[in-house]
Amino acid sequence: MPLSRIARDFAAEIRNHDWSDAPWRLDRAGHDRATDTKSSESDRVLDAAETMRLKTNVMWATAQVLGYQDSNFDVYEFAEACGINTLTRAGRKDGTYRAGLRTDFYGRLMRPGVRVADENEVITTVTSDFFHLPTCDMFRSGWQGAPVQSYPADAVPPRWKPCSHCLSEA
Repeated sequence: MPLSRIARDFAAEIRNHDWSDAPWRLDRAGHDRATDTKSSESDRVLDAAETMRLKTNVMWATAQVLGYQDSNFDVYEFAEACGINTLTRAGRKDGTYRAGLRTDFYGRLMRPGVRVADENEVITTVTSDFFHLPTCDMFRSGWQGAPVQSYPADAVPPRWKPCSHCLSEA
């Protein structure tokens, strides 16, 4: 699936930016050392490997937000659009780029800005009769790979009932 317009715009900006002296300057979007007359605080510039690591980290931070908002987001397509080679020497997708995104136990991208599951979130699947806390052992042992849906605890559609193992009956 093609990138969304906002993802294409982020990728174009990341690809176009000169990141080689980014740790030592704050100036403007679209920095280009060849034409920018603003001097850097340091004469040192990053080598090619350091620059690629910085660019990759920027790509990951942006991808976390885009992927959380768009279930069809493809981190490999986005990284390539940012100017990052995502293939191994053998020509296969490098798993590093997917692994750089924060996911929950079920492989869903976590909400931007958090490192642990949302305390107010409950989960279920379309094939389930119950909703659960993300840490529910009963759900984990019975989950069969169906797409996991999440809801705020106070906004679960009435189709699902609370799990008696992890949630008290309200």
